[in-house]
Amino acid sequence: MTVASATDTPVFTAGGYRFTWVEVIEGARVRGEWAALQRHVAGLLSRERELSAVGALPSGAETRTAGNGFRYQLNLLSADELEAWLARRNISVQEWMDEMRRTLLEPAEPERETEPAVIERASWVHAVCSGKLAQYARTLAEEVAVQLIDEPGVPRPDKPERLPLGRERFCAAQLSEPVVAAEVLSNKIGWTRLDVQLLIHPDRMVVREAAMCVRVDGRELAEVAADAGAKLEELSVLLDDAEPVLRTRLMAADPGELIGPLATKADHRLGRVLRRVPPSMDDPAVRRRAEETVMNRALAAEVNRYVNWHEHL
Repeated sequence: MTVASATDTPVFTAGGYRFTWVEVIEGARVRGEWAALQRHVAGLLSRERELSAVGALPSGAETRTAGNGFRYQLNLLSADELEAWLARRNISVQEWMDEMRRTLLEPAEPERETEPAVIERASWVHAVCSGKLAQYARTLAEEVAVQLIDEPGVPRPDKPERLPLGRERFCAAQLSEPVVAAEVLSNKIGWTRLDVQLLIHPDRMVVREAAMCVRVDGRELAEVAADAGAKLEELSVLLDDAEPVLRTRLMAADPGELIGPLATKADHRLGRVLRRVPPSMDDPAVRRRAEETVMNRALAAEVNRYVNWHEHL
């Protein structure tokens, strides 16, 4: 499926007008997102050709691992479920496998001789599989819903350049200081910032021994990490953004407290909380999170009011 052949696939209806993937991609073009995606895909295709020429592409096992991660994320556990999901989006299994392999690459400088039709096709596959096409659809739905607030009736998809500005004005109107401050106050636990020192090592016994050295012998974590040949990282994170295994232990941890050992899928960790900072409007990350939360809630309300979805995004 390309832009030209996507016309008859309805994505959502709003104000009596049926929006298809054509309008979704056109909206992404207006915002500059589609051109950026195509440049990225062209770079990936260039890198793929470079590595193929020297026999250095990711292995079949690496590609299958990437594909399994994709399937688990979308709950496509059987081959039939995957094939049905791809068929609905007119993507072949081979095209999907090629995309999974390209997710393991870093883009190169795009080659000018790459055929536009090849880039367009690969861009469709990448947009679908990366989830970017679904995000473009949500953004367009938000833009259309906001337009329908002030202009009831059938929306004007023939003037897509007007839509992003209307959405921006709507979002800006939601961000009064009292509203943003109230959002920060209501998330005082999840948006607490924690500065954490982490000792990281793949061997569980090494991390257990390191914990004993810190707790019993009173040694500094950095010193123990150096002696054990372990990696030492300093992390500054909002509690809500911490990895689940770390978040649970950080929730009630006080400054100076040692947490762990903790087992993740990739390694074992020992942490020390250096600082715990309540959320504040003066913290740029907290303010940004509060503003995004307020805007997203307001946009979701308008989408629920005006938009009827045909695609499950």
